[in-house]
Amino acid sequence: MKLFICLITPDGKLRRHFGRGKDGIIPAEAFKRGPLANQQAQPTVAAWTPKAPFSSADLERFLLSRARNHDACILIVDLVWQHYVQDITSAAFIVTFEAEAASGNPQNFFFGISARMLRNFAQLLNKFRRSDDAKLLALPLRNFIASELNEIARLCREAVLSGSLSDDVEQQLAGLRARVRPRQKTSYKTTYAVDDLKRFFAYGLETHAQFATGVPHHAYCEIGGLFRFGVRLDERRHYNVSETEGDRTTIEGNFPDCHDQVHAVTGKTHLNMFANDYF
Repeated sequence: MKLFICLITPDGKLRRHFGRGKDGIIPAEAFKRGPLANQQAQPTVAAWTPKAPFSSADLERFLLSRARNHDACILIVDLVWQHYVQDITSAAFIVTFEAEAASGNPQNFFFGISARMLRNFAQLLNKFRRSDDAKLLALPLRNFIASELNEIARLCREAVLSGSLSDDVEQQLAGLRARVRPRQKTSYKTTYAVDDLKRFFAYGLETHAQFATGVPHHAYCEIGGLFRFGVRLDERRHYNVSETEGDRTTIEGNFPDCHDQVHAVTGKTHLNMFANDYF
C-alpha cells in the first residue's frame, strides 16, 4: 500500500525537518507493529514548498502530480494555511496543527501526531475494505442528502485525531445501512441507498464512463474523484441515481456538480454520478 504524506506549512524549519524523510516524522516501528503492519505500507513523505505567488489551485495540482498513483493521501496542515485545503477537506485525510507547538522538538511532535493519525486512518481504511460500507462512505456528498453522511464528513474533517473517531463513524454508518433497501413494486432485488429526497443511489458494476477533467473543472474536482477521506477510490465506478418506486425510473431536479455548478435535469431515467458529484 502506497501512502502519500505531505506537510503543508509556511514554516521553513518544519519543512526542512520533513525533508529528512519518514524517519523524522513516523516512528520506525509504526509500519512493522502499528495499525498498518499488515498493509505492506510504502510511505512517501513530502513537504509543499511553493514559489510566490501561489494559490490553493497550485497546491491541488501539486497533490495530483504526487499522490495520483498512491493508495492514500494524508495531509498534515499548519492552521495558518488551512484555507489552502478548503476544497479537498473530504478528499484527503487532513490533520491540522499549530506550528508553534511543533517548533521546539519537531520529531517528538510529529511522532505523537503520526501515531494517532495512522491508527485512525487504518481504522477508517478497514471500513472502506468492507465493500458494502465502502459504497456508503463514497456516496456523493453534494447530492446524497442525509444527516449521517454529513456527520461522517464532519468527523473526518474535525475529529481525525479523536480517540473515538472509528466508533463515531461506525455509529453514523449504521444509520446509512438502514437506508439501504430494494425498490418497492418491483421483482428486482437490486438494493439502493435512499436519501432524504427519496432518490435511489446504486453503486454500478459497469466501468463505461469516467468523470471529466480540464476546464471548466478544477484540480479539486479530480482529487475528489480519486480519494475520499484519504482513501483511494476506483475512479471508474459511479452511482446510478434515479427516483420513483417500481421498474420505470425517472430523475429530475437541480443537481450540483463537482465544482458546485447547478444543472437542471429533466426527462432522464437515471444519472451516472461519480463520488465527486460529477454526472
